[in-house]
Amino acid sequence: MTMKDDRRAQPVSIVLIVKDAMRTLAACLDSTREFDDVVVLDTGSTDGSLELARSYPHVRLFEGPFGDFADARNRAAELAAHDWICPLDADERFAPELIRALRSFQPVAQDDVYTFLRRNWFLGRRLRSRLGRDWSRRVYHRRAVRFDGKVHERLLRLDGSRPGDHRLPGWIEHEPYADVGHVFAKRHFYARPELFGAGRGRHPFLAALRAGWRFWRILLIDGALIDGWRGYLLARAMAHGVFLKYVWAYYAAREGEA
Repeated sequence: MTMKDDRRAQPVSIVLIVKDAMRTLAACLDSTREFDDVVVLDTGSTDGSLELARSYPHVRLFEGPFGDFADARNRAAELAAHDWICPLDADERFAPELIRALRSFQPVAQDDVYTFLRRNWFLGRRLRSRLGRDWSRRVYHRRAVRFDGKVHERLLRLDGSRPGDHRLPGWIEHEPYADVGHVFAKRHFYARPELFGAGRGRHPFLAALRAGWRFWRILLIDGALIDGWRGYLLARAMAHGVFLKYVWAYYAAREGEA
């Protein structure tokens, strides 16, 4: 679905899903001050995130339960004032170049998505390897595209097809981990069978092979070695996550059959 030739700037709503995000939420919301609609859907914070979000006059705060990531993001998008949506995580913040691009946003196609760069930090340093950057498919029209998937959710058209991509200038800064323990805690969270899928398990031997491949791929192919001990730690944590999710799902399925 191509837009008319006389394209005009379209307003974009910034949408966040938040739970216990005090570590990074202030920096995140500070970076959204130039947008006229910022929606925060809190899914059960107990650390002061609710009170912090309420202190920002440009933020509209809602509360609701968490089912899975796609469901929460789709519910939050429906609360937005505008049809064009840009999801933002609480551990991310906009760079000025991307703010300007979104404030003058002129979409080419309503049923495609718009992608921008994400720069990743770990323990106070921006990563120099491939782990330090990725392209994030984010900006979309909520009447043509929706999120799908319980975890590592993705944007799909309403007919289930994959949208095309258009790149935007600028980037977001991303600081996903508070400390070393947080790296492994996240891997544990995402490995849960109710998110990953109990039917996707693998025998522990095969899970170990997958984990080993992930470790060496990240370390050598993705170049995590140039990030020193930070890169090594992330490679170990991600390999651990692969092993855990496949073995956990394997035993969850066996217990379900018993």
